[in-house]
Amino acid sequence: MIKTTATPTAYVYVGSFVMPKPAEHEGLHVFRVDSNTGALTMVASHVPGLNVGSFAVDAKRGVLYVADEVASTDEFRKQHGVPGGGGGRVYSFSINQATGDLRELGHWPSYGTQPAGLALDASGNFLVVSHFTSRTTTTKVTGDARSGYRIEPRYDDATTVLFPLDPAGCLGEPCDVHVHAAPGAAPPPCLHSVSLSRDGSFFIECDMEKDQLVTFAVDSASRSLRLQGIYDADLGSGPRYSVFHPTLPVFYVNYEYRPVIEAFAYREGGLFESVGTVGVLPDGLEGGPGILLSDLRVHPSGRYIYTLVRGHNVVSVLAVDGETGRLRRIQTAALEGLSPKGCAPSPDGRFLYVAVSVTNEVQVWSIGDDGLIAPTGQTVSVPRPSAITIINMTTMGVDLT
Repeated sequence: MIKTTATPTAYVYVGSFVMPKPAEHEGLHVFRVDSNTGALTMVASHVPGLNVGSFAVDAKRGVLYVADEVASTDEFRKQHGVPGGGGGRVYSFSINQATGDLRELGHWPSYGTQPAGLALDASGNFLVVSHFTSRTTTTKVTGDARSGYRIEPRYDDATTVLFPLDPAGCLGEPCDVHVHAAPGAAPPPCLHSVSLSRDGSFFIECDMEKDQLVTFAVDSASRSLRLQGIYDADLGSGPRYSVFHPTLPVFYVNYEYRPVIEAFAYREGGLFESVGTVGVLPDGLEGGPGILLSDLRVHPSGRYIYTLVRGHNVVSVLAVDGETGRLRRIQTAALEGLSPKGCAPSPDGRFLYVAVSVTNEVQVWSIGDDGLIAPTGQTVSVPRPSAITIINMTTMGVDLT
């Protein structure tokens, strides 16, 4: 085992995710961690039917933010008397530090369809929400008799939304909404995730539809988003997640449709350049249709990276060069189960929790001193688990900015 102090009070939060609509027994689930064995014990479940796309943890306020990744809600349809539309929601929960349980503070429209990414800004005063965006179209008739009439499909706006946060952790009305360009009848961007740089100077969104990394900053004075740049990834690669190294000026991106992780060196303000890619599969396992990368996480020590590969149903482990941040694959471990969607290392770095969606369970793996993982044989049943996060309660109420 990696020799770090065992976390005395850690809790795992797991979200169910099913498209197009989750069942009533699915939602948000809370588990207590046994710091010695890594075993999970159920604490509570909340909001049946919640379709959890992602989490953001507000340590300063002791709040958990949750994206309800849907295109429409019953609440909106009933309020407006329409069969669809209105987008998803963001939930805010107060965290009980003694029990790990949650108390809902409220929920608000996300101002876009399928909110998939959440991130706090460096000040902790704003929440950024990225939207995967529905593929559903409507029909628009344009033109006139002189120029001719045209039938045009219209997609939902792909948005990045900036919300102010009050002292309790509740969302205010949006203070800025950036609508990403989608020329003509082209499908809109699919903004799958958003993450804040370690220095707090910029965010990265992964656009799976346009094969782009979008960088922007939050201007606190004007309460607005400022687009900084767009990086074109390989066509058809589908960038899915980005993670920042905890100490090096490096971030990593995995690609849903390409079995590699790419490392980027960055400077303050969002300028960055690729420093190379590394394959995540060993000889004998190939990429291709149905082989899809999902989650991407960095070990708390910064020495290892973990990514999941659906189709092959494996976890790949990569070692990080301590000077350059470059990666080297050191293990690909087969899972007992189908479709791993989310993972998270424990705060003490001793365990890796893997949400295996189709098998309806979260598996507990041990992490050795060398970063390699091994199954503990411990699992808990969770309906369609996907997003997963772990909170060390000793950090709650602490200003980490």
